[in-house]
Amino acid sequence: MKQVTVSISELQEKFLKQFAEKHYHGSPDNRCTGHPIHFVETKRYRFIPYSDDISWAYEDKELAFTFDADYDRWFVSEVEAVTEWYKYCGEDCGIEIKPFKEMEFESITTANGEEVFITDHFSYFKAYGVNIQAIAWRDEYYDQVAPFFILDEAKQYLKYQGHNLHEPRVYTYGMGYGDHGEYRHFWELLMTLGKQLTRAEQPV
Repeated sequence: MKQVTVSISELQEKFLKQFAEKHYHGSPDNRCTGHPIHFVETKRYRFIPYSDDISWAYEDKELAFTFDADYDRWFVSEVEAVTEWYKYCGEDCGIEIKPFKEMEFESITTANGEEVFITDHFSYFKAYGVNIQAIAWRDEYYDQVAPFFILDEAKQYLKYQGHNLHEPRVYTYGMGYGDHGEYRHFWELLMTLGKQLTRAEQPV
């Protein structure tokens, strides 16, 4: 074993000790994971353009709708989409706004007296005069925002940055099965440093 001397800041010393104290083998903060790393993650959405040809593959996903030309604002309720459209236009809808399921396979008389038979969401929005830009399946996923070696620090991050995130969570990852790379060695180096710093303060 090689002996080296390094200079560290007070904050580095604090975190190294905290790391060794909180993440020993079998620690609850490891969350049943070997050599864990904790990520604060935020929920995001991807939108898959609707098509009858692939509807069988996404039947468990909810549909979302937008009349925004920039595709920035989506609605998962067709009633909300229609309501917000009329707010955007500064007008009142001349007919009662009902959910698609109540209108499917029904004829509706629009405000201008036109008869429209509702067979799908496209005809539904046409009947209400909404200039819908896109219909898509909304698929949710979590995106990694910030990594932490210490679980408590990840939880603190949620407190001071949670307002900038959407339904955030702390998710703990291991280094991966059969990973013979550098991560485990650096993780164990931090643990060794933390333990040595802690022992150095204990009375002989």
